[in-house]
Amino acid sequence: MKRFLIGLTIFVLLIVGAVVFVKLHYFHQGEPVVFEIAPGQTVSQIAQNLKEKGIIQSPIWFKIVTRLSATAKDLKAGRYDLHTNMSSETVLNCIKSGSCQHLTKLTTLEGWRSEEIAEMLAENNITNANGFLEIVRKQDLEGRLFPSTYYFAENSSPSKVVETMINQYNRSVKPLFKQYPTNLTEKEVLTVASIVEREAIYHDERPKIAAVYLNRLKIGKRLEADPTVQYALGFNLKENRYWKKGLTYRDLRDPSPYNTYRYNGLPPTPIANPSYESIKAVLNPEPDFEALYFVADNTGRHDFSQTYNQHLIKKNKYKRK
Repeated sequence: MKRFLIGLTIFVLLIVGAVVFVKLHYFHQGEPVVFEIAPGQTVSQIAQNLKEKGIIQSPIWFKIVTRLSATAKDLKAGRYDLHTNMSSETVLNCIKSGSCQHLTKLTTLEGWRSEEIAEMLAENNITNANGFLEIVRKQDLEGRLFPSTYYFAENSSPSKVVETMINQYNRSVKPLFKQYPTNLTEKEVLTVASIVEREAIYHDERPKIAAVYLNRLKIGKRLEADPTVQYALGFNLKENRYWKKGLTYRDLRDPSPYNTYRYNGLPPTPIANPSYESIKAVLNPEPDFEALYFVADNTGRHDFSQTYNQHLIKKNKYKRK
């Protein structure tokens, strides 16, 4: 009887231990951990690092599981969102499938040109800037790299990053063209919208600024838009930025086809990637708005005029202020 009780006690303890083990290792994940696998690391090195981070309990068991169901090639270099106290099986499956690959949150801003987007992507190790720009220029995608918040894996291919942005553009913007039919082509709408984006600060002014440029196009008057000159000038070394401030008369004589002070009509392509609001403003401009000019009023807003004389008076007024 005594032996039976001892045996029963041992059996119960084993069962309890097994339950605790299973609960801890398969059902009780702990704190989140961003775990990195460096290029060229072996399974043994990865297993040891997982142990040191508290993600797994046994490096030996992880190596056994890997040998049975995977290879070192399945453990691709990168960053992964894991938790402390995970089972080796779960960790391995997660890394193999890529389902827990760590994604970096990035927000591209309204009015950025493709070079600015490319630089941010490269700075965050998302993709190669030159490869990204090569696709954008080859496929004429300036204006369609929709400003939004994205989640990208590090070392993504340029084509994958571009595809993600274009898909977001198609989902967000394409319905507008059905909602507001226009005689302009999609590229023309985006080109005007990109200029509006660089001019406007407040949403309520976008339809008015759009109307001004559309009015000018309609009567064959040059757009004379500063942002198109800024785009033509490119990166300004002195200011260490794109979109040079304080354009000079010399700048306004730049021979680039993007200079709307020298050439009639629209520039060859959009000059930036406009927001939903700016695109909508071009498709649905301020009705019965006949202004042909506007000037900044020193508060971020604009004052509009129908005649050049009115425009000069307002321009001098704000200049004195």
